[in-house]
Amino acid sequence: MSNPLKKLAGQTAIYGLSSIVGRFLNYLLTPLWTGIFSKEQFGIITEMYAYVAFLVVLLTYGMETAFFRFSNKNKEDNTIFSTILISVASSALFFIVICSLFAQDFADLLMYPDHKEYIVWFAVIVGVDAISSLPLAKLRQQNKSLKFAIVNLLNVAVNIGLNWFFLVQKWSKSLLKFQRRQILYINLLLLSFRSTTFELINN
Repeated sequence: MSNPLKKLAGQTAIYGLSSIVGRFLNYLLTPLWTGIFSKEQFGIITEMYAYVAFLVVLLTYGMETAFFRFSNKNKEDNTIFSTILISVASSALFFIVICSLFAQDFADLLMYPDHKEYIVWFAVIVGVDAISSLPLAKLRQQNKSLKFAIVNLLNVAVNIGLNWFFLVQKWSKSLLKFQRRQILYINLLLLSFRSTTFELINN
């Protein structure tokens, strides 16, 4: 086997293993959530995450693929990433602003008229998640598979830690009044950690 094929196989194994392990560990949180949240509360979380999966794809609008394509054609052009990042960040900011301005209307549409804050929080989660997908794409483009795996696994570790802190530890529940909000706080803190971690390892 030639060296390029060995490199490809090694990177594929790292990308695949880190993603599989991460998804499996996150899956283990489901029994925790179902044991703590009521059916109604867990239903809200499930529904909102279904929207998140769709909206993140919509907000990135294929820019990850565009970044791979143009960066491979123009490897010396450092403006490609910054241009795409500005584009996605601008779209995400616009999305957050629109959702914030019309939060009550969207909450009424989704039949959560008393919880317009859900719309604002999830808009921030979706927007930041869309932006953070581009630095991860840059790591892949630069063949930094190990750093990519580190970010993913650290992301999962912090996710589990925050779930344990906010949901399992009874003494910490005094920090938050409503259990339905705790999962949103976890995600906001998690996204902040992901962005900070990338900046640290990319230097």
